[in-house]
Amino acid sequence: MPSKIDLPPCETNRLADVADLITSALSSRSRREKLGLVMKRKGYIPKLLQLFQACKKSKTTKALHQLNGIMKGILRLGKTSLFEVMFSEKYIMDVIGCLEYDPSLAQPKHHKQLSRQRAKLKKIVPIKDPKIQKKFHQMYQAQYIQANFLPNPPDLGENYPFVLNSFIRRKKEEILRVLEKDEEFLSDLFAQLTNEDTAEDERLELVNFLKEVCTFSLMFQKKRQKFLQRSIKLGILSTLAILIGMDDLQVRGAAADILSDLAGYCPFMVQEFVMKEAQQNHLDTNLISVLTEQLIRRHGPEFGEAEQLTDLLCTLLDPGNLLPTAKAAQVFQFLNYFYTCCLPVLTAPLSANAAEGTCEIDDHQTAKLLSLILKLLTYCLEWHKEHMRHYVISRDLLRRVLVLMNSKHTFLALNAFQFMNKVICLRDEFYNHYITQGNLLEPFLLAVLENGAVYQLLIPTVIELLEFIKLEDGMSLSGYLVDNFCQALGSINYVQTFGLKTNNEKEEQQQEQKVSSVPHRGSPSKKATLRPAVAAPKRRLQMDCTDHEEEEIVKRKRARHCC
Repeated sequence: MPSKIDLPPCETNRLADVADLITSALSSRSRREKLGLVMKRKGYIPKLLQLFQACKKSKTTKALHQLNGIMKGILRLGKTSLFEVMFSEKYIMDVIGCLEYDPSLAQPKHHKQLSRQRAKLKKIVPIKDPKIQKKFHQMYQAQYIQANFLPNPPDLGENYPFVLNSFIRRKKEEILRVLEKDEEFLSDLFAQLTNEDTAEDERLELVNFLKEVCTFSLMFQKKRQKFLQRSIKLGILSTLAILIGMDDLQVRGAAADILSDLAGYCPFMVQEFVMKEAQQNHLDTNLISVLTEQLIRRHGPEFGEAEQLTDLLCTLLDPGNLLPTAKAAQVFQFLNYFYTCCLPVLTAPLSANAAEGTCEIDDHQTAKLLSLILKLLTYCLEWHKEHMRHYVISRDLLRRVLVLMNSKHTFLALNAFQFMNKVICLRDEFYNHYITQGNLLEPFLLAVLENGAVYQLLIPTVIELLEFIKLEDGMSLSGYLVDNFCQALGSINYVQTFGLKTNNEKEEQQQEQKVSSVPHRGSPSKKATLRPAVAAPKRRLQMDCTDHEEEEIVKRKRARHCC
C-alpha cells in the first residue's frame, strides 16, 4: 500500500476517482489519517463545494449524486480538522446542499430550516463574543447534520457517530468554559426571557436555547455545580418560575424540562433556593407555590404537564435531599410554609369534588387531577409524618379521600384505597384513634361491599389491608374492625374474613389476663375508649363465622405452623 496519497483534481469527470479514494482509505486508520491531513492541507473541501455550486447550476444530476457520496465519505473519515471547515459559517450550507442530493430520493429534500434557525438565533441570543458565537453555531450545525443526515450504523459505519459526538461534546465544553464566567450573558438571557415585550416566538427560541445550554452543562460533572451556582445566583430559578406560569404551552414545557433536569442532578441546590424563598413572604413569585398552582390549572388534554409538575414537587419535598445541606430548623420552616400556604391550594379540588359524602365526577380530566393529588399526598404521608398527620387529622382529610372510593373511575378509587392503606400501615396510634373515633372504616368497607365485585383492581388492596390489620396492627383497629364489621365482611363472597374473630378473641384473652393482674379491675381499657359508641354487641359476633370459615382458620394455622 503506497504511503503517499495523491488527490485527484476537483473536476466533474474525476469525481468517481475521488469517491474510490475515500472508500479505499476508510478500511485503514492510517490511511484515514493521511487522507484527512492532505485534504486539509490542500483546501480540498472548499474546492469540492465550489464544484458543487457549478454542478447545481448546470443541473448535472449524476455529479450531484457523486458529491453526496463523497461528502458522506469525508464525514466518515472522522477528522476534527475537516469538521471545523465543514461546519463553519462559510461552508455549512453548501455541505448540507451536497447531503440533500441523496440518490435514493427522487427529488432533493431542501433543508431551509437550518438557515432560518441560524439567522434567528444569531439575532436574538445574547452571545456577544464572536468566538463563542462561532463555536455555538458549529455545535448546532453538527447536531443538525447528525439528526437529519445520519444514516443507520451498518450503512455508515461506527466511526462517524462516535467522532461527531466527540466533536459536539468538545464544542459544548468550550462554550461552557466561557459562559460560566460570563455573568452578563446569563443576566441578559434571563432578562429577555421574562421581558413582557419579547415576542412569543423569540421567547420560545430563547427558552429552547437555555434548555440546550443547561442540558450540556449538566453533562460535565466537575463544572455542573459551579455553573448551577452561578445561574441560580443570577436568577435562573426565578426566571423558570415566571416561564412555568405563562400561557404558552411550549414555553411552559421547556421551562419545566429545565427545572426537572436541574432538580434531578442537583436537588439540594434547588431546594436550598426554595427554602430561602419560603422565608421571604414579600416575593410575588415563589417557585414551589407556582408549581402547586400550575398543577391545579394544567390538567387539560396535555396531562403530561401535570404529571411532570407532580414529580417535580415530590423531588423538591424529598427530605432525603434537604437534610444533608440544611439545618433541621430550616427544613421544618420550609415544610411549615408548604403545609400552610401550598397544600391547602393543592387539596382544594379534592374538597370540592368529595363534599358531603358524594362523588359524582364525570370528567375524566378532573379524576386524573385528583389521582395526581392523591399520589402527592401519599408521598407526603410517608416522608413528612408529623406535618402530614397534623394536616390530615385537623382538616379531616381522610374522610374526603374515602369518598373518592365510590368514583366510577377505577384508577381514582384505587388511589383512594392506597391512601387509606398507607395511613394504616404507618402503625400510628394517632391515626388509629382518628379512624376509630370518626368511624372511618365504615365508608371504606361500604365501598368494598358496594363496588368491590365491580372494581376487581381493588380486591388485592382490600386483602392486603385487612391482613395487615389482623397480623400487624395493635388492638385498637383490629378490635374495632371485628366488633363492628365482621358480620358484614362475612357476606362478601370474593374476600375471606381472614379469621378476624379468632384473632380478636385471642387478644381479648390476653387483655383479660393483664387486667386480672391489676387490683383495680374497673379501670377502662384503651380498647374500650377507642371504640365508637355504636359498637355492635359481642353476641352478634358469635354468628359471624361459618363452618367453612372455621375450616379455613384451621388450614391457615397449620400452614403457619409448617412454615
